[in-house]
Amino acid sequence: MMDISEIRSIISLLDDPDEKIFDSIKDIIVENFGSFSGLLTQRLQAGCSEIEKDRISQLAQLSISNIFQNDFLDYTAKLSPEPSLLAGIVMVEKITDNTFDEYTFTHYVRDLSRKVWMRIGETTGIENVSIIRDIFESEHIHESKQNGKLCLNGIFSSEDKPLPKYLFNLILLTVCQENSINIRPIITPAPGHGMTIEIGYADMDTAKMSGIPSKNGVLFAIDQKLQIKHDPKILLGEPLPYYKYLKLWQMDRYRTLMANENKYPGYYTVIMGKITEVLQNNIKY
Repeated sequence: MMDISEIRSIISLLDDPDEKIFDSIKDIIVENFGSFSGLLTQRLQAGCSEIEKDRISQLAQLSISNIFQNDFLDYTAKLSPEPSLLAGIVMVEKITDNTFDEYTFTHYVRDLSRKVWMRIGETTGIENVSIIRDIFESEHIHESKQNGKLCLNGIFSSEDKPLPKYLFNLILLTVCQENSINIRPIITPAPGHGMTIEIGYADMDTAKMSGIPSKNGVLFAIDQKLQIKHDPKILLGEPLPYYKYLKLWQMDRYRTLMANENKYPGYYTVIMGKITEVLQNNIKY
């Protein structure tokens, strides 16, 4: 373990114009990036030379590439029967947001999932959607407009951090996966845009009753108030695995984290860009 004086000494060399000096410390920083990241952020916030900014970006890209690609490969290899969306959220957040509280978030979502599990019992079909809606309302998990900003009470809410647009959907999908409820992300055609991803309920019974030849059931889109959309469109596309929603989540996190340039400067752009690259290469819709 490197002590703080060693770390400061190495960081002080980042401004040296001699590329050989930079090459001699690059691997040390990359291999111990977690120890260096806090001080690197402080230097960017305090203002540093252009050469140092460029080198910090290089180091971040190399470091996050190693960390995230390894983590992501391990994550997607865990099929039970598919990777946990909750584990995927934690993986992305631990890298993208240095204020993320893994324990509090995980405990909150699992407790919420347990409350749903206790209510669903032997119920099936659309009844599960109503049960989740009732529990979300009792837990004050809903979307509202306050001061022109989207708010979700109880999770990820703070005065200095913009709320991610897709958070409500992500919490809903996580609870459904934890309880084996057949609500999933689904691809729907979007005129002029190719496709869009919605949240939908797959109902095999309705498919059988309607005589619709679909191994996936009839997928009814669900809105942000957990209501089946009026005049529900029958969708025959295959539901996506839960973890593929991480691709939308990460794009959303990029926009929200980058909104505060002073708090998330410099290499965070590189970090988010690297995660986008990994997800784009490994998650295909």
